[in-house]
Amino acid sequence: MWPDEPMPAGSDTLIEAGKKGSFDDPFRMFSLVHSITDNVWAVGEAMKDVIEEFADDGVIYLEIRTTPRRVAGRMEKEEYCRAVLDQIVKSRLTFPQIIVKLIIAVDRRLMQDFEEHIQLYNFLQKDYPGQVVGIDISGDPRQGNIIQIIPRMQELRNEGIRFSVHLAEVFNKQETLEFLEFGPDRIGHGTCIHPSLGGCSELWDKLESSSIPVEVCMTSNVICNSVPSYAQHHAGLLHNKVPFILCTDDKGVFSCSLSGEYRLAGEAFGWDSEKLFRVASKAVNYIFSGEEEKEMLKITFTEWRMKNADFFNSKP
Repeated sequence: MWPDEPMPAGSDTLIEAGKKGSFDDPFRMFSLVHSITDNVWAVGEAMKDVIEEFADDGVIYLEIRTTPRRVAGRMEKEEYCRAVLDQIVKSRLTFPQIIVKLIIAVDRRLMQDFEEHIQLYNFLQKDYPGQVVGIDISGDPRQGNIIQIIPRMQELRNEGIRFSVHLAEVFNKQETLEFLEFGPDRIGHGTCIHPSLGGCSELWDKLESSSIPVEVCMTSNVICNSVPSYAQHHAGLLHNKVPFILCTDDKGVFSCSLSGEYRLAGEAFGWDSEKLFRVASKAVNYIFSGEEEKEMLKITFTEWRMKNADFFNSKP
């Protein structure tokens, strides 16, 4: 950008590392990111960088979720998805240590796009077998009615499609109850379920009995003020009660890394190396990959554990 050029709209919302923002900041940031990834080349370059950063951080399995975008005169949704998937395929050679998959997202504000994204999922699976592994429902939780698509989601789940649903980022008892009853394959965030974090006992009891895995994102939730602090984050409440996976959410937006999320969890809850290893290795059970890759990943964890036994036996 040249010095005399105006800053892109939304650029004032950049969140400095270690600083808190607001619940609205990430959604404003997405508009900024979209403005500079409005063509196939830019999408591919961004995806290449994302995969490289996760690989450099030691991640061995990565699910990238993204909402297909159409930019008039520049890019169609299918082209967008293919740009992402082409980089995923190339990453097998450049970063063989990491397995990368795609989850196609649907913005809850635009549920009229749901069937179109299901069609994309089915179509792309044929050209990229094993790479497109699920559907995500996400977006601003204060907008849109997603309860209405539960019957259709049930039909699609019977056809083998796996779903992750961003749920209870704000308190919405009816929506949360309906989806806990439906039972998606995973829940995103789930911050406002426990009574201590704006939920209620009925929701928490339902989550516990459901055993639905929860994707938790500590940095994201603290920055957006969804939880008061790391020590009060619901990852500590889920421990030994509900399956969960430590995730980054949007690592570029929140200036975080997966290894950093594990460090934060260890510091916040007093989890030692053994506990953190168990959290990471158990996450394999909840990924959207096939059983063969799950077994391979479990072997990788076991072999790493054996080779690094001193790391676990050493005193802090």
